[in-house]
Amino acid sequence: MRSAVFSLFALLLLVLLTTACDQPRPVQVVAGADRLPGLYWEPPKPLSRAVLLVHMLGRSKEDWISLATRLRQAGYGVLAIDLREQGRTGAPELLADLRAGFDFLRAEKKVDAARIGIVGASIGANAALNLAAQEPLVRLTALLSPGLNYRGVTTEPALRDYGARPLFLAAAEEDLASARAVRRLAQVAQGTSVTKLYPGRAHGTDLLTVVPGLEQELLAFLQAHL
Repeated sequence: MRSAVFSLFALLLLVLLTTACDQPRPVQVVAGADRLPGLYWEPPKPLSRAVLLVHMLGRSKEDWISLATRLRQAGYGVLAIDLREQGRTGAPELLADLRAGFDFLRAEKKVDAARIGIVGASIGANAALNLAAQEPLVRLTALLSPGLNYRGVTTEPALRDYGARPLFLAAAEEDLASARAVRRLAQVAQGTSVTKLYPGRAHGTDLLTVVPGLEQELLAFLQAHL
């Protein structure tokens, strides 16, 4: 009886510890004179792969909690940040915000600085590709509902400098501007690219809530290429 009680207690403790490890830590990411609120899921062991998550216009880091938790459970370090003015700044500020998030991950002790990718949605997708075009240490990008030009942040010129690094592209068929961008970017991609077009009109991180299996497809892409 005593052995059974002890085993049950040990099991409950393990469940509690595992659940706690999947919870993010609030952080402040320094971007120039500003501090960006972030959520950081620390990886379970040293030299882990890591992912920066960038929300779409007018939204927040909380859009990524489900995907981030799943990535953490798969062994990744994950940082989701709030962009300044919810992404309504100009391109220089957007890229500075992403640079700050990327540098945060590179400085983390348990993160392999050579194995960091960026997943972005909508204008966050465009910004992700542009930062990666400037920063060769970004290993890959995954773009949910990118556009050819969102508020002056373009993608096709950036893709030329992105080179042959792996690229994940996803959009809904009835989200016409994003579907057109995905098709065009897939045509001009220089390296490995995965293209997904789904029924409906969901945009950006809303795809994660309406497309069964998208989180798994993203995880499979990261596992294969990051």
